[in-house]
Amino acid sequence: MQKSQIIGVHSAGHDTGACLWENGHLLFSVETERLTRNRHDSFVAPALEAVRAHHRFDPDAVELVALSTPVRQAMLNVKDHDVAMKRILGKELHAESRCALWGRDYPCLVIAHEAAHAAMGLLEAEFTDDTLILVNEGRGVFSRNALLHFHNGAFSLEDVDFLPWYGTGFAWSAFGARLGFGKGPSVAGKVMALSGFAHAGDAEMDAIRSVRADLLEVATDVQLEEAACLPLGALDASSFDGNARMVNALQRLFTAAVGEALAARTARGGVSRIALSGGCALNIITNAALRERLPVALAIPPACNDAGQALGAAIYAQKAYLGRDVHSFSVYANGEQESADSIVRTLCDYDIPYEDYDPDSVAADLAEGKVAAFFRGVSEIGPRALGNRSILADPSKPDQKKKVSEDIKKREWFRPLAPIMREETFSALWPDEPASPYMLFNYDACGRNIDGAMHVDGTARAQTVAPDANPAIHDLLERFEAKSGVPALINTSLNAGGRPIALTCRDVLDDFYESLIDVFVFQDVVVRR
Repeated sequence: MQKSQIIGVHSAGHDTGACLWENGHLLFSVETERLTRNRHDSFVAPALEAVRAHHRFDPDAVELVALSTPVRQAMLNVKDHDVAMKRILGKELHAESRCALWGRDYPCLVIAHEAAHAAMGLLEAEFTDDTLILVNEGRGVFSRNALLHFHNGAFSLEDVDFLPWYGTGFAWSAFGARLGFGKGPSVAGKVMALSGFAHAGDAEMDAIRSVRADLLEVATDVQLEEAACLPLGALDASSFDGNARMVNALQRLFTAAVGEALAARTARGGVSRIALSGGCALNIITNAALRERLPVALAIPPACNDAGQALGAAIYAQKAYLGRDVHSFSVYANGEQESADSIVRTLCDYDIPYEDYDPDSVAADLAEGKVAAFFRGVSEIGPRALGNRSILADPSKPDQKKKVSEDIKKREWFRPLAPIMREETFSALWPDEPASPYMLFNYDACGRNIDGAMHVDGTARAQTVAPDANPAIHDLLERFEAKSGVPALINTSLNAGGRPIALTCRDVLDDFYESLIDVFVFQDVVVRR
């Protein structure tokens, strides 16, 4: 088979990144922020250079560069860029062109932001024919929410901006700004954490509903934010309880709006699966409600936010444009595995003693109440650590949540942590539920002895680990469960406040060596206090 390489690039906006594919297989992918340590980094040059430095990159084998929109024109120099963007803004899903990269001229495909998101959702749906994909976010290129249909190898755009303002990612951003969390891609997650602390009444629900939906079509973000928040100002939002009631109202209205829209579309027939993508697909409460309500299977990719744009652009280019097979890949595909020699050199630079990794000993440490940083293999794509870049602790011990979340990670007190458990244990606790490998659904966790990993309303954002998906973390969980009788560990991402998830051993030490973490696992060695 002739070697064909595809480069995927998300070059402008937050969470930029780049990836390299060969004959439908992912060779390499990296998010810029992991290289620069600048959270949500918008400058893609380091990620592109990492692609070029990859040992299997062949500049003569590049068949196509897949660019998600918008495009950083100064770096990629797309020929007829304005013509391509005019077509995209006219709601075409892609435009053919050529671009300059590393002093060479390559064919390129300029792909709508919404289409790149949809391709990530379709991959998770296993390219099932007649998959309906909802792309829902704060703002795409031509929509805040878009409905796409995949049929006979091609995408079609069915609808845009059909959700009320409170059914979009913008609503979460507007609330975040109003509640003093600032503006940025991480704000929505903080806002969502408040919804379980109170129950909204009619006043809060009516205030949110009263905002004019038609403002979405004509207002700037700032104007819309002011208009959206104006009716809310008359309500009690001066207290934590008042804020929580407003967020609870938003969560309920958001879930209802998305659920009603998807239910109406599936009722018309011709839908075999539903996929969710865009940042709103990280809303676990809505995801769990949709999975229970909708009559067809639900698929959500782990990198449903903009961190998946480069991958999505490359998937779209191969599947929808070139008509070729695209093979699935592990979630553990962000960057490359750090070598044992590199880790040892770093520890020696810091003059830190180490010993061989013994999973039984680390499991015992965790059962005794110690907190461990677990760093093994290749990092996870997307916004959530799933075992390879994680902080782990015993959720049954009452002091662990505060220690991990507030003291170590410096997060707000109300933000919850999540449990990670073996798939077999999850099946025993929730026998009627499908596995949850990406931490994207909510479950009733009362009485499971994992209080430190629960939300205030008694639910938990559980992650399941199959033996073949991550053998090392599965083995540690099995040993910990045997020693403690506790079915799960707290799992939160290995990043300090305001920083991206650690990519290298040095990143971990820079962020956490002076923290209250007791044990550091670096591939096959362990550092203890």
